[in-house]
Amino acid sequence: MRWKHFFLNLRPAIEEAVRHTMEKIRQEAGDEHIYSAALVTDSSCVTLFLAVNTEEALARRDKADRTPERLTQLLEYYPQELVDQVAEGLFSLNRYVPDEWDYSDGTDGGLNQVSRQLYDQEEKLSDEDDDTCDAFQEQLLETVTGAFETLRTEGVFGPEVVCFVSMSDDDRAEEIEDTSARRLNTPEQYEQFHTWTELFNG
Repeated sequence: MRWKHFFLNLRPAIEEAVRHTMEKIRQEAGDEHIYSAALVTDSSCVTLFLAVNTEEALARRDKADRTPERLTQLLEYYPQELVDQVAEGLFSLNRYVPDEWDYSDGTDGGLNQVSRQLYDQEEKLSDEDDDTCDAFQEQLLETVTGAFETLRTEGVFGPEVVCFVSMSDDDRAEEIEDTSARRLNTPEQYEQFHTWTELFNG
């Protein structure tokens, strides 16, 4: 495989960075209850960050969504039925949206160094054809998911935490999230995640 050594070295770097980041996040979150974690890349696969959320942080964000002004804004993007559920506290628009979560790694963490490695590697691919770039991105997603599996086995994320991989601002995000969530979680957790995404995505 063309990038075998690159990804063989990248995976333990991701795992180590996440271990350290989770220690910091747990200290920051205190007694709050972590329910979900996501490793997120971008459409070019040159950045990687960890996002984590707690039930308490979610409740704060959901409360802000239930103000009359916010509910009016939401009607511009979501159907009336879904907004009504948000208003009644029956559905959270933020539960599995990493961009809306309260906790993530800082700009000086290990994942920032991983991102620099990805950027440098992508620069070398700038003159390659689309198939080559697609293959690189697929390998990154596989590497990130594999790292997540290792971290789950180690207990870095508790059994109650729903884990998935995401890609920001990209049409592929839904499929990437669904595939990784199925692989990384129990069938019950995956079903919970899948049910939410079906409602959220309409």
